[in-house]
Amino acid sequence: MLFSPGWLLRHALAWSLVVFFVYMGRWQWTKGESSHGTLQNLFYGIEWWIFTAFVLYLWVKMIIEEVRPATPELADGDSEAGTEVAERPTSAVLASLAASPADDEDPDDAELAAYNSYLAALRERDRV
Repeated sequence: MLFSPGWLLRHALAWSLVVFFVYMGRWQWTKGESSHGTLQNLFYGIEWWIFTAFVLYLWVKMIIEEVRPATPELADGDSEAGTEVAERPTSAVLASLAASPADDEDPDDAELAAYNSYLAALRERDRV
């Protein structure tokens, strides 16, 4: 699971970014401490360490989500019934959305009809 080719690529990317960001942070910090360095270099050094912490946070979060998926499990372990329960609200919501027209498509709305005819007139004017 965590050692599939896709995950190995993610691990390599995360750790190469960590190594690169740590290197850049140390380089900026030492440049800021030198006689030609500025306060801006020191802040860039701190910024690279923040980038490192962010990469590590996302990497750990991805691993946790892979190990413990967010899908709820049923108490009896019946995965077939769990997928049926998970699919039912989605299809019910889609059916209710398909049954009712959108508010902006009400055929009895005179103001909407006037606006649509105004837009059609503008489109015809621009074509000429």
